[in-house]
Amino acid sequence: MLEEKKIPYTVEKINMRCYGDKPNSFMRIQPNGAIPVAEIDGRVYGQSNDIMFTLEELFTPEKGGHKSLSPPPNQQDNANDLLRLERELFSGWMYWLTGGGEQSKRGFIQVLKKVETALSKNGPFFMGDSVTLVDFMYASFLERMAASLLYFKGFMIRVPPGEKTDFPAVNKWFDAMETLESYQLTKSDYYTHAFDLPPQLGGCRYEPGCEPYEKAINGERSLDGTQGSWELPLQPHNGGIEPDWTWAAPTEAFAQREAVERVTANHAAIVKFACRGAGQKGVPPVMAPLSDPNAVPSDVVQPAVDACLRMVLQALLDGAKEKDEVMIQLAKSIVSEGGKDFASGVIDSLAYLRDRVGVPRDMKLPAARQLRAHLNWAIGKLLDAADA
Repeated sequence: MLEEKKIPYTVEKINMRCYGDKPNSFMRIQPNGAIPVAEIDGRVYGQSNDIMFTLEELFTPEKGGHKSLSPPPNQQDNANDLLRLERELFSGWMYWLTGGGEQSKRGFIQVLKKVETALSKNGPFFMGDSVTLVDFMYASFLERMAASLLYFKGFMIRVPPGEKTDFPAVNKWFDAMETLESYQLTKSDYYTHAFDLPPQLGGCRYEPGCEPYEKAINGERSLDGTQGSWELPLQPHNGGIEPDWTWAAPTEAFAQREAVERVTANHAAIVKFACRGAGQKGVPPVMAPLSDPNAVPSDVVQPAVDACLRMVLQALLDGAKEKDEVMIQLAKSIVSEGGKDFASGVIDSLAYLRDRVGVPRDMKLPAARQLRAHLNWAIGKLLDAADA
C-alpha cells in the first residue's frame, strides 16, 4: 500500500519470535512484541488494518498528491461488508489450516464461495475496475491461503492460465493484482509461505492427499512424478501447481540473469552463510526450522563451496549443459582431494543455501526457481563423484 500510494518510508526489519528474541529498542515501542508496527508522524500503530486506514486518511490527493485507495462514497456500505467477509475468510482459513477436518474444510469453502460471488459481481478487483483499500486488506491473506492450503491440504485455489477452477473470479483478482508494480514487489512464493507460516502459527496440520503437492512445492518431486520439481529443465508452472510469474521474467534467460545479479551482489557473505550447512548448529535453537541465526559456518569447506557457487553462476549464464564437464571435473577434484566426508560437507552447504532462497526477500520466483535448480545440478555432480 505504501508503494501504491507512493508514500516515502523507511523499513526497519524486526524478526518474529520464532526466529529469536526481539531487540529491546523495539519492545520499548511495542511491549507485546507483535508486528507489524508503523510510526506515522510520531504516533505508533500496531495493527495492520489501523496502519492502512491511517495511511489512507493522512496521505490523500489533496495532501501531497497521493493516490486515493478509498472506495467510492456510494460504495462504503459494500466495502464494509467486504471487510467483514475478509475477517470471516481469515477465521475459516486459520480454523482449517491449524485444525483440520471435514467440517472446517466445508466452512472455509463456504466462505471462499462468498468471496467468489462478491468478486464476480464487480471484478476484477473487489470494488470494480480499480484497486482499493479493500484489495490490500485481502491481499496478504489470500496469497497465503493459496500457498498453505495447497501444501498442507491439497486444496487448489489458484490455477495456471487456462485450467478449470471453481474460483475463476478469485483467479482473475490475482491476475489483476499482479499487474500492480506495488504488489509485484512484495509477492511471495508457495515454498516461502509454506515454511514461514508454521512457526508463526504454532504448526499447520497436514491432511491426506496433500503429499504430492507438498513434494512439488518443496522441490522433492514434480506433480507428475517424472522428475524433481527443482530439477533442470524446469516444468512450466512448477508442473501445474503454481502459475509462472511471466510478469517478472518473460524468459528463462531473464530469470537466470536476475539470480546471478542477486548472488554476485553479496557473494562472499552468501558463501559464508551456505557453509552453515557443514558447520555447527546455533545455541540456543529457534522455532523456525530453516532459521539458525547463531549457527557457526565451516571454514574448512568454504573454498570448495565458493568454487561450486561460481560454477553455478556460470551455468546460469552459459547453460548447465555447457558447464557439465567442468562441473564434473570440479566435483571429482573435491572428492579426490578432500575425501567423501569433505564432499558431503560441500553438498550440505549447497543444499542449505538452496533451501533458504526466499521470495521476495532474495529474488523473485523465476530467479529463485533457476537458482534452486542449478544448485541441485551442482549437488548432483558432487553426489555422482562421491558414489563413483
